[in-house]
Amino acid sequence: MPEIPDLEAIRHFLEPRLRGNPVASMEARIPWLVRTGADSLGTLVGHAFTEVRRTGKFLLFATDDARLLVVNPMLTRRFHWAEPAERKRPLTGLILGFADGHELRYSDARRMGRFYLVAADALATVPQFAELGPDALAVDEATFLKRLARHSGQIKSTLTNQKFIAGIGNAYSDEMLWEAGLHPHRRRATMGVEEQRRPFAAMRSTLVWAQPLVEEQARERLYQDNREWRAHLRVHHRAEQPCPRCGHAIQGQTRGGSETNYCLRCQPLLGEAKARARAAEGAGAGEEPSG
Repeated sequence: MPEIPDLEAIRHFLEPRLRGNPVASMEARIPWLVRTGADSLGTLVGHAFTEVRRTGKFLLFATDDARLLVVNPMLTRRFHWAEPAERKRPLTGLILGFADGHELRYSDARRMGRFYLVAADALATVPQFAELGPDALAVDEATFLKRLARHSGQIKSTLTNQKFIAGIGNAYSDEMLWEAGLHPHRRRATMGVEEQRRPFAAMRSTLVWAQPLVEEQARERLYQDNREWRAHLRVHHRAEQPCPRCGHAIQGQTRGGSETNYCLRCQPLLGEAKARARAAEGAGAGEEPSG
């Protein structure tokens, strides 16, 4: 599933190409991907996009007539910036043609993506949008910690909960927790205040580190087949490979089709009793209790 670095790369690639470039044609090959109705998308013809924004895992294409084309790419999306004569990818569901002769194509192997065309002031009508937590690139540490205090469960599940923080998914949560030295199954309720600050710092540093690497790949691959940009990741999908920090074999667990990867040496899973004792010691030294 695309996460912030992926969507930011797509956004930065597309915005200068779409801005002021009127839509010349629209073809909805899989009409039900367009949840406002395929016919309404045809009203984009003759209008141009003024900017491309991102909130969480949504891309928002703003039009020159105060509307938003909101895209939730979901699991298997592929955007392709192409010449009309180029071969279309399998399961191409939507094609927007532009005045400069290019096409923006969207293909989706599982047909899970969703498109919504709404008024600029009607974002709350887009399913899931109104429930999003603050964006991972916009939230400050105080807000992050305050929201984290409401969640006592496993830290990876919390980070990937879009109602908590928007934009983090399975892959980058693994990277952030490796950076933070926290086991993905570690419960927030067993973490002291300093440990609770680590995911915030790791979230910022990981996203800052990943974005230019992903954008470098996107510059060519949106002209080709933009598969998941994951070659740069350090632990995710690296089971049995050496940890780049300590050399210990990276662990892998798969649940519900999602893989979790971590280094047990760098990210030990402390026993609940031991972790609570450490949290209590931190509180006695001046830290607030972690709950």
